[in-house]
Amino acid sequence: MSDVVQDSTPLQPGEVWVDVLGRSLRIHSSADGPTLSRSTALLEQTFRDMERAYELRWGCPPSAQDTSTWMLMGALNLAHQVVRLEQAASQQTQDLELTLTKLLDDVPDEPLAPGALFGGQDPS
Repeated sequence: MSDVVQDSTPLQPGEVWVDVLGRSLRIHSSADGPTLSRSTALLEQTFRDMERAYELRWGCPPSAQDTSTWMLMGALNLAHQVVRLEQAASQQTQDLELTLTKLLDDVPDEPLAPGALFGGQDPS
C-alpha cells in the first residue's frame, strides 16, 4: 500500500482498497483480483497518457493540487473510451445483421428442382 494512511473504518461488503499512482483509493468492486489489477493498470496508463498530453500542451506536468479533478478526468476519459468501443461494436453488429439480411434476401424461397445445380442431371 502507499504512504497515505487508510481510513480506519472497516471495509463494507464489496469495498476494496486499490493503489492508483501511489494513492490509496477505497472503491466498490465486484471484480476478481486479476481483473481489478488489470483495470488499475489501465487507469494508471490513462493518467500517464493524460499527463504527457498536458505536459506537451502546457510545458509542465499538472499541479498536484488538482489530483481529485485529475482522477475524475481519468475516469471520464476511460468511460468515454468504453462508450466509443461499445458504439463501434454495436455498429459492427448492425453491419453484420444487414449483410446477413441481404444474403438471406438473395436466397430463393422456392427449393430448386432436383438436379438443377448439376445442369439438369440427377446426381444419384
